[in-house]
This record gives sequence, structure tokens and C-alpha cells, in this order.
Amino acid sequence: MQIYNSLADFFEHLGMRLTGPMWFRFLLQPAVAIALGIRDGLKDAKAGRAPFIWDLILRAEGRKRQIRRSFKTLIKPIVVAIVFDGVAQYLMLNTIYLGAAIIVGTAVMALPYFLARSIMNRVVSLRRGSGWNEERQTLETVPKKPQTKGGETTRKNMM
Repeated sequence: MQIYNSLADFFEHLGMRLTGPMWFRFLLQPAVAIALGIRDGLKDAKAGRAPFIWDLILRAEGRKRQIRRSFKTLIKPIVVAIVFDGVAQYLMLNTIYLGAAIIVGTAVMALPYFLARSIMNRVVSLRRGSGWNEERQTLETVPKKPQTKGGETTRKNMM
């Protein structure tokens, strides 16, 4: 195992990973991460939780819980991604850069997962007629417009 001497070497080898042996994993692993993110985003929307990234940024009290849940979901796929990156490095370079394998493996899985989870939660919430209330940091139903009768809104329709 070695350590990169420069950032330029890291990016040069990253380019080699994209075109070298096992390049297909850069399509397959994000696809798996997106599928997991969609699944968890649907669960979040059904439970009425805030969009994932929004919740991580704004709510400090729920941050540890959210990260723990995500870690439980992603630990096995991230480990597989790290191992695959190490194998690809060994096949191409005859050595393994563990730090680079951890960075690349985590990025390939975590970024698509977090984005898919947040987007899916938001889409499902909006399709259900729920909106995100930033002040209260909860999902709530968007009120319906009062019906009008002959162009006038009646008191009964406003309640």
C-alpha cells in the first residue's frame, strides 16, 4: 500500500480507473446507490420526514440519527465499492492506494444515494399535496383554495 505524493497523480489514476479494468462498476455502483436512495426516500416521505439533505443541514438534533440510518443502509455497498476500487488499482498499478480507494468508493456510493433519497422524498411529498414548511421544519398539507359561488367566496367554503 502506498500514499499519493501529489493530487495530480490521484487525478491521473482516477482517469485510468474510469477507462481501465472494472470500469463498469462506475455505472453499476451508482445505480445501486440510487435504487437504495429511492427506497429510503419513499420511506422518508411516507413517514413525513423532511428531505434528507435539507434535514441534515438544518436540524442538528436529528443529524446523528439520519447519519446512523444512512450508514446502516450504505455500509455494505461502500465496503464493496472500496474493495472493487482496490482490486482495480492493483490490476492497473500493481499497488493499492487505500486512502484513494476509500475516497472513491465512498463517493461512488454516497453522493448518488443522498441525492436520490432527497429528490425522491421531495417528489413524493409534492405529488401527495404536501409541502415543506421551512419555519416549522415539518411536512404539512397544502391548504385547498376556497370554492367560490358565483364569483364570491362564502364563509362556509373558507372553513
